[in-house]
Amino acid sequence: MKTNPKTPKNLRSWEKEKRLIPVMIGMYCRHRHHPKKGELCPECQQLCDYALFRLDKCPFKVNKRFCSFCRIHCYVPEKRAQIKEVMRFAGPRMVFTHPLFAFKHVFQMIAYKNAQKKKEQADAR
Repeated sequence: MKTNPKTPKNLRSWEKEKRLIPVMIGMYCRHRHHPKKGELCPECQQLCDYALFRLDKCPFKVNKRFCSFCRIHCYVPEKRAQIKEVMRFAGPRMVFTHPLFAFKHVFQMIAYKNAQKKKEQADAR
């Protein structure tokens, strides 16, 4: 997935996430709800619109990491549960459609969790 070369480097992750959210929701919707080709069911379209709206309003756009790393969660609980379900479904399948993004995400998640463990160990001392 290529980023726009005109996009400032510190906003590229945010831009990439904005392009991937609809892809992931589309994968989920096609498998679960079987809409017409190239469309989303009304529920998934609403979730997609909501997710993109929240990304546009994200206070951490600069050098953005994944929302799962964020210390604040800006989704309402119902939408957060829906997007988690979408991510659980589409995440493993991203290896086949966007392999570089999928593997990068896995490595970033491992690095993040290792950093969290080190921080907890340092705080415990």
